[in-house]
Amino acid sequence: MLGSVFAGKSMQRNFRIRQNFCSSCLKVFGIQFHKEGIPYHGACLYVSNHRSMLDPLIELSWIDTYILSKAEVKDYPLLGRGAKETGVVFVDRDNQQSRKNALSSIESLLTNNCPVLIYPEGTTYSGDLTGEFRKGAIEKAYDLNVPVIPVMIEYPDHSYYWGDEELLAYFLRIFRTGKEIKVKGKIGEQIISPDKKDVVTLTQDAISEMIIEARGKV
Repeated sequence: MLGSVFAGKSMQRNFRIRQNFCSSCLKVFGIQFHKEGIPYHGACLYVSNHRSMLDPLIELSWIDTYILSKAEVKDYPLLGRGAKETGVVFVDRDNQQSRKNALSSIESLLTNNCPVLIYPEGTTYSGDLTGEFRKGAIEKAYDLNVPVIPVMIEYPDHSYYWGDEELLAYFLRIFRTGKEIKVKGKIGEQIISPDKKDVVTLTQDAISEMIIEARGKV
């Protein structure tokens, strides 16, 4: 924020600052991120599964993109302002108007050649592969002829998934051992579908397949 006073606002500059911040956090937390694939250039909708509160931190250390986030994040001290300055679109998922506004923001970003990352499960999913996907943003990208890109994130085992546990309790449980955490990520191939009604299912299937593939790798 201080730098913007002198250098002016630039989203690419903000993305770079955010990426450096996230990468530094991974080192502090002892997270070793093994990633495959190359971030897409230009407008696209990245669609990722959601395992943990750590997912955005990990994925944004790699991918420069706008991202959809729950509204509570904007109230976090310092981090909330930092999120706003570096391309986070906030949504209250329990508020219909907020969801409509978020979808409109995503549409505007995509039509202006900007990438956007979403978690269509709506919250973290502690089941086996992926939870039910909300279709709004994915179908909107299809209508706009914007590439839909599946993204996978997976942890060493189910104990790292975040369900109904209190955030602090989860954080202490995951990090108090001081052991390195190996996380896998992959950017898949663009989803191609002749029919809009199939694009959500194809995206979800692609992510599930990448999860299964990641589990088979040492």
